[in-house]
Amino acid sequence: MKLGILLTTSPENENTSTVISISRAAGEQGHEVSIFLMYDGVYNVHKKEFVELVEKGVNIAVCALNVEQRKVNRIDGILFGSQYDHACIANGVDRFISFG
Repeated sequence: MKLGILLTTSPENENTSTVISISRAAGEQGHEVSIFLMYDGVYNVHKKEFVELVEKGVNIAVCALNVEQRKVNRIDGILFGSQYDHACIANGVDRFISFG
C-alpha cells in the first residue's frame, strides 16, 4: 500500500509526532510512505526524526515557496518542490491523510 501524508503544522504541534509515528509504523509494515510539508510544516525538516524517516526510505517533499518565505535551509534527501509534487503524491497513493 502507498500512503500519502500532508503536514501543515509546526514541529511543536502534536500532529508532528503523530505523522512520525504513522510513517514509522507504515514503513515497518512494508508500506511506501510519502510526506508533503507546507505552510509551517516546512519547519519539520530540521527535526532529526524526519531525517531518520528519509534514511528509512520515506519520501519527503516540501513546498519550496513556503520554505523560501520562512527562510528554511535545504536538507539533503528532501525534495524542494511545488504544489504539483503535492498533487502527484495525493494522486499516486492508495490512502491520503492530512494534518493541518
